[in-house]
Amino acid sequence: MARLFKVEKRPELGFLGLVTQAVVAIILAFLASAVLLEALGFNAAESFEALRIGAIGDWESFQGTLIEATPLVFTGLAAGLAFRAKIWSIGQEGQLFAGSMMAYLLTTMVELPPVLMVTAVLVAGMVGGALMGGLAGVLKARFNVDEIVSTVMLNYIIIYLLSYLLTSRLWMAPGEYYLQTAQVPEASRLPLLPIGDNLHLGVGLAVLAVILVHFVLSRTTFGYELRAFGENKTAARYKGTNPKRMTVIVLMLSGALAGLGGVGQTFGVDFRITQNFLVGLGSAGIIIAVIAGLRPIMIGLVALLFGGLANGGLFMQVMADVSSAIISAMQAIVLIFFLGSSVLFQYRLKRVTSNE
Repeated sequence: MARLFKVEKRPELGFLGLVTQAVVAIILAFLASAVLLEALGFNAAESFEALRIGAIGDWESFQGTLIEATPLVFTGLAAGLAFRAKIWSIGQEGQLFAGSMMAYLLTTMVELPPVLMVTAVLVAGMVGGALMGGLAGVLKARFNVDEIVSTVMLNYIIIYLLSYLLTSRLWMAPGEYYLQTAQVPEASRLPLLPIGDNLHLGVGLAVLAVILVHFVLSRTTFGYELRAFGENKTAARYKGTNPKRMTVIVLMLSGALAGLGGVGQTFGVDFRITQNFLVGLGSAGIIIAVIAGLRPIMIGLVALLFGGLANGGLFMQVMADVSSAIISAMQAIVLIFFLGSSVLFQYRLKRVTSNE
């Protein structure tokens, strides 16, 4: 009789379990980062203090962290919503670009009073992202095109379209040397929130989006239907769910969330579109969603952590003379430990007995 082991998935972690998992990952990641810093001749304590000051040292620093986290919240929610339905959309980055580009296109066509213009820009961004997501949904529902393939290809298509618009000078600002558009009109820029000097409306919308997506998934009939669709598509179909319609709806909603992230970055921070201004935010959102267990509240918290690393990393470069390459390595270490702890917390080895 032989004793063997098999990997078995644990029961679903609750919110407290996910928080514990995150805390363990952060502690281990910072210990590993400290070893890396000391091995390279840096003072780990001074470096981490610079990181803390840059991320949450005062209200101004924390505002910067919130701003860095905002597009990550939207792309994380976009990925989490699709993955909850077991629809493997990898198109968050393209949808982010599409939302920003659709909103920018609107500003070149119409002029409205500020309140109406900001509203129109937000709606246009959601429409742009939703169209990109919906296109992948239609390809899946109508022609059974794998959503991973279609969303990845659509990412490239939208980015190359932006490159064409800039290099052909259709969108390039007159007299500019760099590949970038003119600044967006003042009337279309997201207004600042009264609670800070730099916090724009997109930050508030990100918080609202976290609450709204959490409510929809956990408290509404549609949320139950979406989760049931992800758990067992066959059973959901017998209960009246139309798989093709659900696929298109979910991908459109996911795209709309990502599109809002693009609007927030363009009309709240950068005020113009450049060729690579949003690169990496979509893939980071997917990572955040997976780390957070696809839970909206946790997505918001993990996005805040990554925003703090991005914002605090700038202070590390200035105050502790830590190079950007080392900061990127630290961010990778955090990611590795998050993914590792996710496996350890969600799976376990179970001893089984074989009669052979």
